[in-house]
Amino acid sequence: MAVFQVKRIVRNKAVPRFANLYEQSIRSTAADLPVVLECHNVPTALASFVGQFYAHTPSELDDAAGGKFEILGRTVDFESIEAIDWCHQLPDERDIHLWRMKLGQLEVVHSLVASGDPAHQRIAIALLSRFGRWRSFAEPDAFAVGWSPYCASHRLLALVSGVAIAMQQDNLAEDLRVPLAAFARLDAGFVWRNIEYELRNNHTERNLAALCLYHLAAESISPKQAKVLDRETSRIIRATVLADGTQVERSAMYQGLTVMSLRIFASCPFLSAATRKLAAERGAAAERAWLFLTHEDGDIALFNDSWIGEVPAPGGLLHKKVDADAGALASGGYQRLSSGGLSLIMDSGAIGPRWNPGHGHADFLALEVDVDGCRFIVDPGTSLYCTGRQRDRDRGAARHNGPLYVGSEPVIFADCFKVGRYTRAVPIPQTTLSHLSVPAIGGRVSTADGQCSRLVAAVPGGGVLVVDRWSKRSRAGRTTLLISSEWVIGTKDPSELTAQRGRYSTRLVVVNGKLALDTDTWSRRYLQVEEATAAVLSPVSDGLGGQVLVFGIGITRIEEAERLYGEITRGSAQKTEPRWL
Repeated sequence: MAVFQVKRIVRNKAVPRFANLYEQSIRSTAADLPVVLECHNVPTALASFVGQFYAHTPSELDDAAGGKFEILGRTVDFESIEAIDWCHQLPDERDIHLWRMKLGQLEVVHSLVASGDPAHQRIAIALLSRFGRWRSFAEPDAFAVGWSPYCASHRLLALVSGVAIAMQQDNLAEDLRVPLAAFARLDAGFVWRNIEYELRNNHTERNLAALCLYHLAAESISPKQAKVLDRETSRIIRATVLADGTQVERSAMYQGLTVMSLRIFASCPFLSAATRKLAAERGAAAERAWLFLTHEDGDIALFNDSWIGEVPAPGGLLHKKVDADAGALASGGYQRLSSGGLSLIMDSGAIGPRWNPGHGHADFLALEVDVDGCRFIVDPGTSLYCTGRQRDRDRGAARHNGPLYVGSEPVIFADCFKVGRYTRAVPIPQTTLSHLSVPAIGGRVSTADGQCSRLVAAVPGGGVLVVDRWSKRSRAGRTTLLISSEWVIGTKDPSELTAQRGRYSTRLVVVNGKLALDTDTWSRRYLQVEEATAAVLSPVSDGLGGQVLVFGIGITRIEEAERLYGEITRGSAQKTEPRWL
C-alpha cells in the first residue's frame, strides 16, 4: 500500500505540469478498450439492480435539463447546463466537498438514459459533454474533482447500467448511443490507469466493479486485463468482505454498495470460476449482513459513517423482511436482540480495519433501538465529512450511547478520515451468558482509564434490561442516550421518562443510577441536523471498586427487571465480579 500511496502523491503533483501528455496517454489507453455497443451480456436484473442505486425521479430529470440539482438535501440551481459550476462548494463544506463530488458523479444520467426518452437521453449527453469539456488535468485538484477515480467509477456504474437498460429495450438510437459509449470508454480508460489500490477499501471495490460492469457490457476484454481484474477482484473481496458478509469498514451504507459490487463480480464470465464463486458466496452473506444492519422501518443503521438516502433502503431493494432475532454477525461485531415490541442492534466490534479505519466512529457498545417499528434510541449519525469540531463530535465516543469515562476518548481522531489510536470492542461470548434464563448479548471495550462493559438482556414481559459497568472509579462514568425528537418525552419521577409517538408509547427506567435530561442533535441524513432528547445516565458505585448503571427500555413490570438484575449479578454478594464483566 505504501508504494501506491507514493505513486498517488507523485501523480497528483506531476500530472498538472504535464497535463497534455497525461491526457494523451489516458486517451490512448481508452482507445484500446472495446466499446459498449449491445449490452447483451448484462443480465436485465443486474442492470436494474445497479440502476436502483442511481435512480432519480421524473421531476429531478426535468430539473437536470435546466441545470438544477438536489444533492444531499441541498438544491443548487445553475439555471442552465452550460452554466454549471462543477467546482461549486457549499458553505458548510470546507475541505471535503461531498456535494461537489456527487455533482461530478452525474448519477442522474442513469435515469436520463434508462428512461428511453430521446429528449432525456440528449440531456444526459449534454451534461456529459459539458462536464467533459470542463475537466482538465492541468488543474491542481484535477484528481479530486473532474478526474476523481472514485467519481469516475460511480459515473461508469450509473451510465453503463442506464445504457444497458435502454439498449435491451431497444430505446437508444444509434446517434445517441455513440457519444454515450465514447464518454464511458474514456472514463473506463482513466479508471484502468488509476485503480485506487493504495486505499484497499470501498474505493478500490468501486473501481473494480465499474471496470467489470464496463467490460461485461462491452462483451470483450483482453486476456491481460481479465487476469488483472480476476486477481484484484479476488483480493479486494477477501480483504474487505468478512466471512459473515460484513464489509470491513462496518458501515451499513457502504455495505449496500458492496452488495451491488458482489452481484457484478459474480456475473462476469471473464473472471475465473473461483472468483465468481467467491463473489456469489460472499454476496449472499453480504445481503444477509445488510439486512442484519437494517431497522424495522426498512432502512439502514447509522453506526460509523452512514446516512439514509445514499443507498436504497435494503428492505425494499432486497424484498426481504428484517429478522429482529438474527443473533450476531460474528466477524462484523454486531449483535441483535428483541423482546416484545422492542428490537435493537448493538455494535461490539472494531472501529474498522487497522489499515484504513477512516470511516469508523467510536460507537463501542452503542445501541440503536426500535419500539414498535419506530426508531427510538438513535445513533448521532454523520452530519458531514469536513475536518473540524463537528466531525470530531460525530465520531467521538461522547456522542454515542456506549458506556464511557467522562472526558476520556478511547480513540484519537486526526483530520477527517484518520485514526491516531486504534481500539476495538469485543462481544461477550454466549457461553459466558449461558447461565441466564433469558436471551442476552453484551460486549467489552478496554480504554486507558479502565474497562467498560455492557450487557443487554431480554425481559420476559417485554423490553430489555441494560447493565453498564466500569471497572474503575478513577473517572466518573456516563451513558448518554439520544432519543429522536419524533417522540414526545415526559418524566414521571427522577428515575423514569416516558415517550409517546402517536399511538406508540414506551418508557426508560433507571433501576440503579441517576437520570438527567438535556438537548442534543442527530443526523439521519448528511448535512441535515435534527433535534434529539439526551437522556444522561450516571452510574453508582458497584461495591467492587468500579461503577454500575442499570436501566430498562420498554419494560412494563419493574419487578421483572429487578429480579433479572439479581440473576445477572449473581456472585456479587460474595464480592466477586459477575462472570460477564
